[in-house]
Amino acid sequence: MNFFQKIINTIKEHFLLRQIILAVSLLVIILVLVQVSLTVATRHGQRYKVPDFKSMTMAEAKRTAARNDLRLEVIDSIYVSGMTRGAIIEQYPKAGNVVKSGRRIFLTTNTHKPKMVPIPYVTGFSLRQAKNKLIGAGLIIDRLNYKNDLATNNVLDQTYRGNKIVPGKSTMAEVGTGVTLTVGRNPVDPDPYVPDLIGLTVDAARNKIWESGFNVGEITYDQGRGTKPTAARVYSQSVPHNSPAMYGRTISLKASTDNAKVDKIVEQKKAEAQNKNADKKQ
Repeated sequence: MNFFQKIINTIKEHFLLRQIILAVSLLVIILVLVQVSLTVATRHGQRYKVPDFKSMTMAEAKRTAARNDLRLEVIDSIYVSGMTRGAIIEQYPKAGNVVKSGRRIFLTTNTHKPKMVPIPYVTGFSLRQAKNKLIGAGLIIDRLNYKNDLATNNVLDQTYRGNKIVPGKSTMAEVGTGVTLTVGRNPVDPDPYVPDLIGLTVDAARNKIWESGFNVGEITYDQGRGTKPTAARVYSQSVPHNSPAMYGRTISLKASTDNAKVDKIVEQKKAEAQNKNADKKQ
C-alpha cells in the first residue's frame, strides 16, 4: 500500500479528521470565491493613467472617466472669459498621473452664468490707472481709440457695447468683457516702443500691451481645442519688441501651454541678444 492510500484510509477511519478537513476545504473555497468576486467587482489592483480633462465639457469628461473606471467630482466653478461655458478648467490629480481604479478626480469648471459687475468710471484717469481699475473689477480693455489732446494717455471717454458710461449711473457688465476707452495723444509726443512679450502669460502680455498704448489683437493658442488656457504663455508677437509703433497699434500674439517650447524660444532670444551685444563691443 502506497503512502497516499494510507492517508486516504486514515481519513476514512477517523470521523473527526474528516470533518476538520472538510471544514478547512470549505473555508478555502469561500475565501477564493470572495477574492475573485472582489477583483471582478472593483477591478482590484488595476491602475489607469489619468486623462487630460481640461477644456472638456462635463458630458465628454464623464464618458472618458467611465472608460477609465474613474469618478468625477466638481469642487468649484469660476468664470473664465472666452472658455466654453461648463468646460473643465483644472483637475486633480493632474493628467498623466497613474491612479487605481475608482479614484475620484476633482474638477474646477467654467461657470455657465457669468457674474455681473458694475463698470467703474475711469474717465479723467491715466491709462494705467484706468486699466488697473477695470481689471480690478473683473473687466478688460476692449479697445483703445486715440484722439489728439494735450495729455497723452489720459482717458477722455469710455463706452460699453456702444453705450457711454457716465458718472452717477451704474452700468453692469459681464465679468471678463471689455470696455472701450478714448484716450488722449499729444501730437508732439514720440511714438511708444513695443514691449517684449515673449515668455509672459497671456494676461501679463495683455497688460503690458495696454499700458504701452497699444491694442490687443488676435490671440492664437497652440493647445486647448479652441479655448483659452489660463496657463498659456506667449512665444510670438506680431510686432517686434523695441520697435516704435503708433499709439493704438494692434499687436497679435501666439501662445502655448507647452512650457518647454516657450522656454526654448526665450533662451534663443537671450542668446541672440548676447551675440548682438558682443558684436557691438568688438
